[in-house]
Parts: sequence; structure tokens; C-alpha cells
Amino acid sequence: MDQIPAAMDRHLDVIQCRKDGGILLGASGLTGRYWLGSLWYYANPDVAPDVEKCTAGVQLEAGFKEAVWLDDTKVLVGLDTGGIALWELVDNFHTFVHLSGAVEHDDLVTSVGVVCGGKRAVSSGADRCVKVWDLENMHSTNTYKAHSDVVECVSCHATEPALFLSCSADGRVFLWDMRKSRPVTELGGFPPPIVPIVTVDTAPLQHSPKQVTWQPQSHNFAVGGECGQVVVKDTRKAVGATLSFSCHSRSVTKLSFCPENPRLLASASEDSTAVVVSIDKESGRQIFRDTSHTDFVTGLSWHGNDNLFSCGWDSKVKNHCVSKSEQTSEDCVVVQMETDSIDKENVKKKIAKISLVCNGNGAELEST
Repeated sequence: MDQIPAAMDRHLDVIQCRKDGGILLGASGLTGRYWLGSLWYYANPDVAPDVEKCTAGVQLEAGFKEAVWLDDTKVLVGLDTGGIALWELVDNFHTFVHLSGAVEHDDLVTSVGVVCGGKRAVSSGADRCVKVWDLENMHSTNTYKAHSDVVECVSCHATEPALFLSCSADGRVFLWDMRKSRPVTELGGFPPPIVPIVTVDTAPLQHSPKQVTWQPQSHNFAVGGECGQVVVKDTRKAVGATLSFSCHSRSVTKLSFCPENPRLLASASEDSTAVVVSIDKESGRQIFRDTSHTDFVTGLSWHGNDNLFSCGWDSKVKNHCVSKSEQTSEDCVVVQMETDSIDKENVKKKIAKISLVCNGNGAELEST
């Protein structure tokens, strides 16, 4: 207990649920000229973020944007120093112990993801690099420089250890397949790098991608843009429907599919809202919207099939029961585009003729 910081850093950036109901919190704050960070564990999430009632806590050497569970007791953290660090909860979850760490990025780490199996990880950085890590020996085995700007986010496939996604401020989303040694397609405007990637078409995303995540048990992924748009697509070209949601007015900060109910997609934003949409094969609708946060919502995590936790820069942790609000939420505007054997020009003409009709029952799309 002696290692627990005296106060919680102001900005809550990370929240991750354990299967038993406990939560991991990651916080950061400006101290003098430096951003510092801290890790916290609460066996009872209802008391978070009360420092006096935390189960464990530790001050880190730097601020951070991302931390994920490696297993039931270990936590992987991506630091602003450009390094990653592995921590473990011991003494019945009352003490954080630093196991290992390494600094290999030349700028801050923006995102980390754990490859299924727990022995490897992927990180992205503001140095435009994506790194694959051997966690047992704590060193990077591959470094890729395919992006031409800050790599905002990476997402590892839940069951395929060779696959992961990355998105960048250069406007691109890449699908990586570590089983391949040569690129499948050339990158538009750039010489083809010798890396195992496929450029993913992000249309109809209109602005730079900020977040990307896989949908469990499917080929679908979701990408969130800097202007609040969320797009759900199939990684296989010309398969399935493309859905576009405009549920936020500012940049998307987090995306999370519910592991136990993969049709539910939660999104957080700098507009201080958290939204949940329900997705099926051909359409989607908003079923939940929370506006109780008073600053950026930066963290999301599911527990069970309808409990969603959120945290933000207002130093608040919220527990939302999605099912209780499902019958009363208004539908959000959805643009649907079929991608099975379509003519792109005709699709553009049809979309241009779609108008939004508002009535007493909400909003719906009408083709004129």
C-alpha cells in the first residue's frame, strides 16, 4: 500500500475491466513541465476513482495513452517516453510490480495491442512506426515504417495472431498479415514498401482516422474519424454493407465492440459523449447515448453483455447499463451502402438523392 500515490492524476485516459468485475484505471496529469502517469486497480468499480478506496496504485515514470490487460494479472503500458512496460498485480491484487520494459520508439507510444496468446504485442507511435514485440524477451522483432504520419492506433485480431490493423494521420488504414513477406498492393503516392500490408479502403470516412478496432467473430472492423464519424466495413473488398454513423460532433477517442455481444459498438469522443450502436448485417441504429461527462471521454470498456464503463478528462468513471436505455434512445442517422457488385458512380448518384426526414418517431432516410 505504500506505493499508492497520494492523489489521482486529473485526466483519466484508460479503463479496462477484468472478468471478475475489477477495473484498471490509467491517469495522467501535468506536473510542472512534465506529464506524469499512474496506474490504479479497483476490485470494486463502484468506488473508482476514490484514491482512499483503491486496491492498488503506482506512479509511473511518464504519462501514457494506453494500457491493456495481458492476462488476469499482467498489464502492458505504452509510455510517452517511447517505451512499453510490463506490470503485474501481486499480493492478492494489492501491489503493482514492474516486470520489464524497453524504449524503442523515437516518440511517444500512441497505442498498444496484445496478440492472441499473450506472448507478442504490437505498438504504434508518433514516430510513424509500428513495432511487433516479443514480450518474453522484451524487445521488438519487427519495425515497420509504412505510414507517413503519426500512427494513431493499432488493433490486433482476437483469434488470428498474424493479423492486425493500424490507422494513421496520413489518412490510411492498413491491414497487416505477418504471414506474408511482400506487400499485396502498392501504397498510393508512395514507393511500395517491403512490408506485409494491404491498404484498406476507408470510404465513406471523410476525415483522418483516429481509432480502429476489429469486430469479434467477423471480418468487420470499425474506424472512427477526427470529425466524429464512425464507419463499419468488411476487410474483404466488395463484401457486405458499409455503415456510416455520425453520432459525434468532434474527434472519436475510443472504439470498443462488446466481446460477449459483438453487434454492440461503443464510441467515445472529445464532444464529451459516449454512444452505443447496434449493428446487424445490413443496418445499424443508436441504442444508447450518454452526455453526463463534462470533458473528453477517453476510455471505454465492456463488462458482460450490456454494462459499459467510461472515463474521461473530467476525472469521472461512469457505469452505464445499455439494456435499460435501449427502448427509449433515438435512432442515429445511418448511411448504408451495399458493396456487393455495385457500380460506384450509381452509388454516388443514389447517395446524393438521399434526404433526411424528421417526424415524431425520430429520423429516417428517404430516397427521392
